[in-house]
Amino acid sequence: MSKQDENSESGNVVSEINEEEVLSYLEKHPDLLVKHPELLERLQIPHNTGQGMVSLIERQVEVLRDKNRKQEERLLALISNAQQNEDITEKLHHYCLQLSSASSIKELLQNTTSELQQLFDLAAVSIHIKPEYQNDSLQTPTLSEKTFAALFDTLGKGACSCHNALDDELLSSLFGDDASAVKSCALLALDTPHRVGLIALGASQRERFSPQMGTLILTRLGEQFSSALKRNHD
Repeated sequence: MSKQDENSESGNVVSEINEEEVLSYLEKHPDLLVKHPELLERLQIPHNTGQGMVSLIERQVEVLRDKNRKQEERLLALISNAQQNEDITEKLHHYCLQLSSASSIKELLQNTTSELQQLFDLAAVSIHIKPEYQNDSLQTPTLSEKTFAALFDTLGKGACSCHNALDDELLSSLFGDDASAVKSCALLALDTPHRVGLIALGASQRERFSPQMGTLILTRLGEQFSSALKRNHD
């Protein structure tokens, strides 16, 4: 009488090995198929498309190819992000150099608007300083107190905000004749927390400045200009 029969007669039925135990065993013995290559010829796995069967080796090759493709896609994404970051760093460096080279407030204002528009391919750029902070050397397009209040309310408590559904009247106040070409914009507060004014960046693409995007780089642009403005004003 076999041991299994003995166990059956005694009431101790040997349970069948479950799936988890098989997987655990294979993980602990990854060389099982090396020791028993005949299993490779007998194992068959359904194809992903549901058409026919493929061997274990073919399935392994398919899985490895899929994994390799995904790794290549991730690598390409990392390379693309690195290139974009390098490009932004270069633009910021060039922007800072132009701010540093300005010898007057008038030159600073001109350099800033032209550099930002060219470097970041923008439809329009405007700088607005509150009337009480303007003087003979510091002149920018005048906005009413009500308009400034509305813009800073739109900007919120932060140093920067992005919008692709800004009121047409506010867009017209910011960009004048160029307002019709602006589909999205970023507002950069100057000299936070005093907020002596703001820089408005206008883009022709609606998705360029979306409310969900990060604003760290934009905030740095405003901070650099605020520092240069103080330096030249003093």
